[in-house]
Amino acid sequence: MKLRMPGKYFLAGLLLVATAAILIALALLTNRGDITSAAIVICSMACAVTGIFILTFSGGEPVDMRVVGLLPTGDQMNICRIQSDLGILGNAHFLPHRITGDIRVMLFNPASEYKEGMVATDDSFPLSGPAGMVTIPSCYPLLRDQVITLPEKENRDEVIRLLRETLIGLFDFASALSTDWQDHTITVTMHKYRFSAGCQIIARESPRCCSMHPCPACSLCGALLAQSMDMVISLDRCSPGTDPEEITAVFTLLPTLNRNP
Repeated sequence: MKLRMPGKYFLAGLLLVATAAILIALALLTNRGDITSAAIVICSMACAVTGIFILTFSGGEPVDMRVVGLLPTGDQMNICRIQSDLGILGNAHFLPHRITGDIRVMLFNPASEYKEGMVATDDSFPLSGPAGMVTIPSCYPLLRDQVITLPEKENRDEVIRLLRETLIGLFDFASALSTDWQDHTITVTMHKYRFSAGCQIIARESPRCCSMHPCPACSLCGALLAQSMDMVISLDRCSPGTDPEEITAVFTLLPTLNRNP
């Protein structure tokens, strides 16, 4: 059984208490009896009090981030398996309000290739229009109670800023986020992603799972892109990088599918 490592604040408090003990021992061993010894004793007391204070109010993370990353993987793999059994092989497409009429960005997996057309969201398997499966993106609970100001859809810098502020600043999914925007393709890389353990499990099971039914983090990227750009956004690829804590998602903006129906 793997034991949870103590948190950084606990280690800092422990280090301060140990420093206080070393300073007291140094004052006793030298036994100078002058102002230098007094200064050492005062410093040791300050370290001890600060360390005890930190130890009292510190604690490890309430939940292991590796465990949190594993939580959605089972359902994610089951949904992908059901889609494959039904012959739905298309990657995830994030559809804005103009395409669906829904107040939310919806996730659509076409049976083969989504070319164009309105997609009804009343049923999971629309009876008219493009064949496929409609679901609510896994990121929707995160966005439901958040007020997010959308940038101008032609301003790429503002869209990238929105991604950083939401994934890094608001939800703290990763320590940094980098993007590479080439024509109609945008590559989003999350560095030091906190829930990478789940991504590695899914990648070993089937790399197609992430591109068909992405986790909340990658789903959040696609939903924000679709909403801010007012375009259909497809997730072409999502996988861990050479660094196990680095996740890369490649999205395609489909402007030819976004003319008014």
